[in-house]
Amino acid sequence: MNLFEAVKDAVPTIAAAEHYGIEVKRNGMACCPFHDDRTPSMKVDKRFHCFGCQEDGDVIDFVGKLFGLSPKRAAEKLAEDFGVRYEGLQAWQPQRRPSVISKLAAAQEYRKKEEWCYRVLCGYLHLLRDWKEQYAPQPEDEDWHKGFYFTIKRMPGAVWERPVGRLWHP
Repeated sequence: MNLFEAVKDAVPTIAAAEHYGIEVKRNGMACCPFHDDRTPSMKVDKRFHCFGCQEDGDVIDFVGKLFGLSPKRAAEKLAEDFGVRYEGLQAWQPQRRPSVISKLAAAQEYRKKEEWCYRVLCGYLHLLRDWKEQYAPQPEDEDWHKGFYFTIKRMPGAVWERPVGRLWHP
């Protein structure tokens, strides 16, 4: 059995679609990834057909279109991802590409880290503003508080030089 026959026989399109992150409803309908689709317009079972953009084909066509691969590369990707054995399977393995799911997971993890950094930086800014008010020099103070210098130096966009005539020893 050659590569194409082995893949078509072993991997239904619905299994490939779900494996690569397409949500298929119980009735076999899914939102088409090949055009801007808000409601499910693609029927997926052994083959696929979109009633919106008229894309149609088998599992190899689906994966080729989804990842922008030639039919041979799409069949090799399916064989590798689903563990399909075929005649002519070589000892070397083609370079693995990250799946759609892993890309989405990586993007979600990045967003979580970015939100955490934003919260930390906002908290730090609010702390600096509080310290600026708390340690602000009063007219009767001869020396300025160390906390005020610390705060002023670290405020965003601040360019600060110590005023002449004021003494401060760290």
